Amino acid sequence: MNESLPKILYVITKSNFGGAQKYVFELAIEAKKRGYGVAVASGGTGAAKAKVGLLIEKLKAAGIDTHVIHNFQRNMSAWDDCKAFIELARIILKTKPDVVHLTSSKAGGIGALVGRILFVKQVVFTSHGLTMDETWRPFWQRQLITLATWLTLVLTHRSIMINQETYDRTRKMIGLTKKISYIPNGIAPFAVLEYEQAVSRLGLQLPPKAVIIGGIGELHPNKRWSELIIALRLLPPTVHVVIFGEGEERQSIERLAEHHKLSHRVHLLGQIPEAKKYLSIFTLFILASVKEGLPYVLLEAGLASRPVIASNLPGNQDIIESGKSGLLIDPQSAEFSASITMLLRDESLRNRLAQALNQQVVDTFSLQRMFDTTFALYTN
Repeated sequence: MNESLPKILYVITKSNFGGAQKYVFELAIEAKKRGYGVAVASGGTGAAKAKVGLLIEKLKAAGIDTHVIHNFQRNMSAWDDCKAFIELARIILKTKPDVVHLTSSKAGGIGALVGRILFVKQVVFTSHGLTMDETWRPFWQRQLITLATWLTLVLTHRSIMINQETYDRTRKMIGLTKKISYIPNGIAPFAVLEYEQAVSRLGLQLPPKAVIIGGIGELHPNKRWSELIIALRLLPPTVHVVIFGEGEERQSIERLAEHHKLSHRVHLLGQIPEAKKYLSIFTLFILASVKEGLPYVLLEAGLASRPVIASNLPGNQDIIESGKSGLLIDPQSAEFSASITMLLRDESLRNRLAQALNQQVVDTFSLQRMFDTTFALYTN
């Protein structure tokens, strides 16, 4: 540890290993390499007092100091949030960080207030998509969340937006023009298994000539996996859906597949470590989300040269130019299944889109640039 560099405490709501957790993991590892004092505080895998997830395990294996906030949970709960507030305050008083870097909405709201009350020198927040954009929530919740989002951004010394549209929108909010930075996610090259090896290691039991579509992400309302199951009804019987990820919607997705007599064609693999190395199994990579920041899974699909169909959303639009490096559509429209069918029939088009996306990711989303610009905020 370099004593001249600030001590950093990263705080995130959940410790599974989705995009936001990858972000924290990569920053923490790089910060340690550069000589910063580093610790990470996180909740479990979603509910209050849930067991810790893969993020904590990976950080411990890398020698990073970790702390568990037992009452952190994704859903709104005034009582548990107050208890999480106290837990985080104790961790900050114990670790005495110069910088508290908050990631995810719940950690951002609670952490910004705790950080200011305890006079932390630099409170930084990274938004991986604004919670007020979660259209599936009740109207009253979205109104409260909009206010809480603004308060979070006001309380932090600096906030990072990872896509252009969110950056432009938040800078127009009252009092935020000079507080917002635009720093897109970065990604490093990685190895991908060959198709046969990937299928074998995953233990997938597929019929001959099966075609796999699907993706990586939590089984959560934001990800709208149900739209992919519904689209599957209109696709040839050789098409199978494979999803890497776990979450509260598992049972509802399974029931939906069973209702449409598609259970034998839907494979929910749960949380798979290093899921990106299995991307070769996908003939088409699908991301049907209702909200995204700047999704790592699209960057990973690009580096793995997979053709992509994704929701036409900010964040996705920063990565994909529709018709050139992928397709951006509304997964709730008839166009969704039609687009899947078109790409499954046209191998040449799939290859062109995949190659263009690969080049876009390599040229634009530098991990080194993300590190340098983020660490510069800690001392600015």
